[in-house]
Amino acid sequence: MIKIILILLCVLLLVAGAGFGYLYHNGMSGMYANTQPRDGQIKVACVGDSITYGHGVSGWKQNNYPAVLQQYLGEKYHVANFGSSGSCVNPNGDQPYSGRAVYQSSLAYDADILVFMLGSNDAKPENWTDTETFLTQYENLLDTYCAGGRTPKVFIGLCAKAFYVDGATSGPARYDIEPAVVDTIVAALRDHPTQATIIDIYTLTANHPEWFAADGIHPNKDGAAAIAQAVFETIENEGRLP
Repeated sequence: MIKIILILLCVLLLVAGAGFGYLYHNGMSGMYANTQPRDGQIKVACVGDSITYGHGVSGWKQNNYPAVLQQYLGEKYHVANFGSSGSCVNPNGDQPYSGRAVYQSSLAYDADILVFMLGSNDAKPENWTDTETFLTQYENLLDTYCAGGRTPKVFIGLCAKAFYVDGATSGPARYDIEPAVVDTIVAALRDHPTQATIIDIYTLTANHPEWFAADGIHPNKDGAAAIAQAVFETIENEGRLP
């Protein structure tokens, strides 16, 4: 009997380990692989939702967009992934970014460069109110990264395109995200006066459904690499240093 119990326990552990390995490898574990910056490195905080985190990206640890951005920027820079799956800007929404532990970590990181890419989950009916309210909530959250004497160079990443799948053409897409509201959010951020530099991830991804997982919402490995390249090139054009 003891042998049988031990065998069953071993089997359960193997299954659990394999399951966790699959989740981690594909960006579904919720764990982070951030390291500590060294003295003198320029700190780059990538703040966002599951697209920043890398949900569904195979080989997640090395292929999520902040990890690829680190490869592009090199050792002078330290890039940290502060993406949180499901997060929205709306502080009264279903999963506000400001209520996540990673939000506090991203503030404490005290970045020299901030890449801020949120809004896709605000396109859910339960999170969306109107454009004016969204912009106010967006500004309020973004402003916290420039409070208390912080002076990061700010880059705003527009939401990625949300694609319909399985033949749908209207209404909510996967995860209850409304593509039409994503379009509204992107247009509002484009037109809103800001001193931040805009990175147009929406236009970058709009004609590339092949860069997305089967759900039409989360970029795959190729999509994450394209986003990382766009962010890198924008930082390069801005002279990198804040």
